[in-house]
Amino acid sequence: MGEIRSFDRRKSQRIYYTIPISCEIINSDTNTSITKAFIARDISSEGVYFESEEPLKLLSELNCKFTVPETNIVVNATIKLLRVEVLEAENKKIFGIGAFFISICEAGKEAIKKIVDRYDISKILKLAISKKASDLHLIANQPLTLRINGQLEFLGNDILSPEQIYKMIFSLMSKQQVKIFEKNKEMDFGIQFDKEKRFRVNVHQQKGFVEAALRLVDSKIPTFKDLNIPEVVQSLARQKDGLVLVTGPTGSGKSTTIAAMVDLINHERKAVLITLERPIEYVHINDKCVIKQREVGTDTVSFSVAIKSSLRQDPNIIVVGELDDAETVKTALIAAEAGYMVIASFHAPDTIQAIDRLANILPSEYRKQTLSQLSHCLRGTVTQMLIPRCDKHERILVTEILVATEAVKRIIRRDELVQLTNTMQTSGAFGMKIFSDGLKMYFEQGIISGETYDWYSRELSKNY
Repeated sequence: MGEIRSFDRRKSQRIYYTIPISCEIINSDTNTSITKAFIARDISSEGVYFESEEPLKLLSELNCKFTVPETNIVVNATIKLLRVEVLEAENKKIFGIGAFFISICEAGKEAIKKIVDRYDISKILKLAISKKASDLHLIANQPLTLRINGQLEFLGNDILSPEQIYKMIFSLMSKQQVKIFEKNKEMDFGIQFDKEKRFRVNVHQQKGFVEAALRLVDSKIPTFKDLNIPEVVQSLARQKDGLVLVTGPTGSGKSTTIAAMVDLINHERKAVLITLERPIEYVHINDKCVIKQREVGTDTVSFSVAIKSSLRQDPNIIVVGELDDAETVKTALIAAEAGYMVIASFHAPDTIQAIDRLANILPSEYRKQTLSQLSHCLRGTVTQMLIPRCDKHERILVTEILVATEAVKRIIRRDELVQLTNTMQTSGAFGMKIFSDGLKMYFEQGIISGETYDWYSRELSKNY
């Protein structure tokens, strides 16, 4: 859900704040004036946004009066209306009015700047970037929390109040997003912080408080070499049809791997490529491909609906950001069987569980049919996890690769999934590998510590 918002588009930082404001409206026909009360929804040192039940004349100038929040400073200012937009609210039209200050007292302007500075989230985002955090958590009545190289770090003793978080997060959101969140209590969207960095934002409620988790995304699409992804994955990206699964736990870099695959296709093949995401993370610029990036919640209702619609949009490749329900899995398999290439993300810790869980999403009576479909259309799976390097400053990608050879297809069709591990171990010539192969290699090369090697080896042994 939600649009991509850019900090670069703003001349000044604004904050979401509900403020009563009164404006003097002059009737030019009768040369009379009337004072009306409105509710401002955000404010900056440069202007104000408020809502009205009736339209106001674009470019008109109004005298207005309001009290700066958290102070006793009363401001008399003149504003000019630069934007009038129609909003739908409870079966009636509401007009959003964007205006900038033509004149405002210096004391009022300074007071607004202090309020904006207090709730300015851009400082926190810059801190997350400078510390190379992968994630940022804004939690009510807790200090600022970052995830750095897979580990949580609590910064300082300053506690984030519910009011702070509420204003910070709502200041990132559009008016439409705020209304959707207030209705659904959930919201996913992306913001473009600068030319190089973006954030994927999930806003939610916990114990009645508004909270958020923000994932840092580098706008530069990494290459396969940057990510240390095996060459066989490039071969999977070059498939003309069928299903390629990219799986792993949350935070294992699935979206980044898929972005690298899309980038490879974009530079090598003339095709129509449709991505279905929630939200859009990496923005792709058309090269040889025509790329259409659709966001679930903004451009379409759901993944399953979007896949069905995509089949009527002349696609060659469909990228599904998440196989999250039975209908989406069913539709993705149909598309892959119909001759389209489908690249899809799925949450699972290893290859066997990925295929088993995928089959179990549909009702149990359809398991045999689902495995049969997979045996026909699956081209391969890439399962991955990120583990800490010896220096603890970065993490390195470890992958498990399954290529759908005839032997693999037969195992899947017969529902003998436990045999897949042995097949991957003995099929290195096809580019297959299991996690323990990568762990052993990194340990022998001195990239990961013995402690890390032992811990992950024990955890993986529980899955086999």
